[in-house]
Amino acid sequence: MKSALTFLSLIAFGASAARAELPADWSTNYDATLAAAATNQQPALVYFTASWCGPCKLVTRTTLGDPVVTQMLSGVEHVAVDIDEHPDLASARGVNAVPTFILLSSAGNEVDRTTGFQPAGDFLAWLTNGMIAAKEAAVQQALSKQALAEVDQLLVTKGTNSALLAAAKLFDLCAMRDDGIVQSASARLNTMAGSNPAVLLDGLNDPRLAVRIQAANALRLAIGEAFDVDPWSAADARQKGIGAWHEKLARSAGQD
Repeated sequence: MKSALTFLSLIAFGASAARAELPADWSTNYDATLAAAATNQQPALVYFTASWCGPCKLVTRTTLGDPVVTQMLSGVEHVAVDIDEHPDLASARGVNAVPTFILLSSAGNEVDRTTGFQPAGDFLAWLTNGMIAAKEAAVQQALSKQALAEVDQLLVTKGTNSALLAAAKLFDLCAMRDDGIVQSASARLNTMAGSNPAVLLDGLNDPRLAVRIQAANALRLAIGEAFDVDPWSAADARQKGIGAWHEKLARSAGQD
């Protein structure tokens, strides 16, 4: 019985020893940290590490223990993730080397990342620039949400001009780097395409490929596989297809 208990103790010790060395006062709860960042409107810093990673131990003991770094981290939610314990999180964030630091906006979108050991001075410069970018992203997200509210108001206002203005705002939002905003804009484009597809045709002339793709997807969803304007094609080919579809949709509206 004693030998069995000793064996179990050794297993427990081995499991504990295999865990990554984490910096003091860092959260290890990824979901709770991102939720706190959203609630407090702060960026979130995610530190991906592993027990077998030498540079991780060095950055934990030196860079993250630096007093100036510690003070800087008071303005950002921060969480350490052991990639061996949470391979799903590492995969979801595209982490294939450690140490990796990813700075997220308060909305959970990636702002910047860095991989490998950095001394305190270099890390501070990276983090400072990243936090400035994260704050700019937060401002842009607020403006985008305001634009979505304006679109919703336009969509309940009857008239071609209101629909065209709403479509133009949605095209701009589809070019954003915020996945949540793009998804919200795309959903509204799909709704518009179902009731008034013609107003989305001009989106196929937009110089931004992301906008052309979203407009084409919405039109194909509403019209079906018969919709044949390729958002990747040359401008002259797209213009010809847009003209043809303007005529088709006008004839269809006249018949109704």
